[in-house]
Amino acid sequence: MEEVREVRTACLVKDHHQTLYAGRCVEWCTHAAYVTAQSCFAIGQPLVFMSIRSLSMRAPARLGEVIEFIGRVDYIGESTIGVRVDARKMQPKDDQKPVATGTFLFCTVDEHGKALPHGLPQIAGQSRSAEKRWKATEESFAASLT
Repeated sequence: MEEVREVRTACLVKDHHQTLYAGRCVEWCTHAAYVTAQSCFAIGQPLVFMSIRSLSMRAPARLGEVIEFIGRVDYIGESTIGVRVDARKMQPKDDQKPVATGTFLFCTVDEHGKALPHGLPQIAGQSRSAEKRWKATEESFAASLT
C-alpha cells in the first residue's frame, strides 16, 4: 500500500418516498467501503465483506440531493481491512450536513474462501484503541462462524 487512501463517490437520492431509504444508504456505504479497501492494492485482490461494525443515520437526505461518500482506511490487520465511511450532503457548500457514518470490515481470502494475509503494512500512528476495537470485531465475527 502506497499510503492510506481516501476514496470519494457520490449518489443522487431518487427514492420514491422523498427521502433516502436506510437500506439504500447501507448499500451505498458498503460499496464505498469496498472500493476504499480495494484501493489499497495495486492489483485487485479477492476481498470479502465481513461485517458492518457500526452504521448511524445522522440526518435525512431528500429527493434530488447529492450525497458524497468518503471512505478512509481506518485499520489494517493481518488479513483484514477496516474502513470508515462518512456520507454527507454535497450542497449547500457552506453547510454539508452529515447523513450517515459507518465502519466496515473486509478480509482477503484464498480460492477456498479462507482468510489470507494480504501483506499490507499497518497504518502509521494507528491508535491502540482503534486496533483493540477492530480486533474485537474480528474475534466476534470469527466466533460466529464456529
